[in-house]
Amino acid sequence: MRIQGEYTFDGPREAVWVLVRDPEVLASCLPGTQSVKKVGENKYSGEIQVRIGPITGVFAGDLFVTNEVPPASCTLTVEGKGKVGFLKGTGNIDMIDLGGNKTLMKFTGEVQIGGKVASVGQRLFDTVSRGMIKQGLDKLNEILQARIAEK
Repeated sequence: MRIQGEYTFDGPREAVWVLVRDPEVLASCLPGTQSVKKVGENKYSGEIQVRIGPITGVFAGDLFVTNEVPPASCTLTVEGKGKVGFLKGTGNIDMIDLGGNKTLMKFTGEVQIGGKVASVGQRLFDTVSRGMIKQGLDKLNEILQARIAEK
């Protein structure tokens, strides 16, 4: 399944980059996240509970950050598995400074799912993943706004 989209943040690119690289912030932004911890310079491990239609399960996995060009771009690779299946994916993030305290994030990626979770169908998985991405980016923008207000 292909994932792509864009999101405009209300803050400078450098501030968005700092938040994207903070495991505590990521854990608070991703719906269903039970834990995220940094286990290496560019590696995070965590658990997330996902509900797709009638199937609910916890996925444990790793996220790797490569090809970093702070604060402009990076590649994310995720591998996770649980009792209801597995997920593997790779995506690219580009952050563009729009000026006027705005940052455009563009993202593209490919995700593969397998096991019981794949039985719900790609359309339902696509709808759930888009909702989770939107919810996570909205929350990240809220945190960004709160941090800017503190300064």
